[in-house]
Amino acid sequence: ATFRKALSAASTKANELYPSLAGPTFLLNLPKLLGALVKLFTPLFPEEVRKRLKFERGPLKDVDDLVDISGGELGNADAREKFLNEVDTLLEN
Repeated sequence: ATFRKALSAASTKANELYPSLAGPTFLLNLPKLLGALVKLFTPLFPEEVRKRLKFERGPLKDVDDLVDISGGELGNADAREKFLNEVDTLLEN
């Protein structure tokens, strides 16, 4: 119960200090073992945190190198556009 209270207090304080970061938190393409562990501990998180967590597979599945979706000259504009469109779709749901 102490951990849960501390986590809740930290979450509340973070929302006060950084309201622009209070949107959904995506956990994308987690390996199966890590995904299972996160889902095991998710019930310990405060309700507000659980509401914002989204477990998804997809947006990074076709990306071999993060440079491909970077905005720099080494990036691939088509790959970046596809990635951003997939993230936008997730945010709308």
